[in-house]
Amino acid sequence: MRRVLIASPHAASRELLRRVLAVGDESLSISATGDTDDALAAIASSPPALVVVDLRRQDEDHPLFLGLLRKRYPTLPVIALVPGRMRILDGVRERVVDAPGESAESLHQLLESLRTAVRELVAQDLLRVLRTPVGRA
Repeated sequence: MRRVLIASPHAASRELLRRVLAVGDESLSISATGDTDDALAAIASSPPALVVVDLRRQDEDHPLFLGLLRKRYPTLPVIALVPGRMRILDGVRERVVDAPGESAESLHQLLESLRTAVRELVAQDLLRVLRTPVGRA
């Protein structure tokens, strides 16, 4: 079971993200926190396959948390939700998915893109774990 950590300062957003990611995917263990210190402690004790950081609400800790997370764990895959787009950092490169607008349809598209990105990054993490080391017998 692959673990996904959600960090969002807004309780309703945390719950929505947790539910959206849990639908139809029993292979994920999803935990969520609103406190950045708790998130860093959870990552230090048992690194997840992926971290989702919600930056759509005004909060001074979460942008700092994202920077600290990228500095301490540069290879850890992270999805950052920012207003109007989603930044996908897989530990090597960054992709941006735009979701313009404030309508329910644009939110639905963003959440569907999030589910797809989570599945891709978790699959990459699983391949990284299962890949045999090169040059070792």
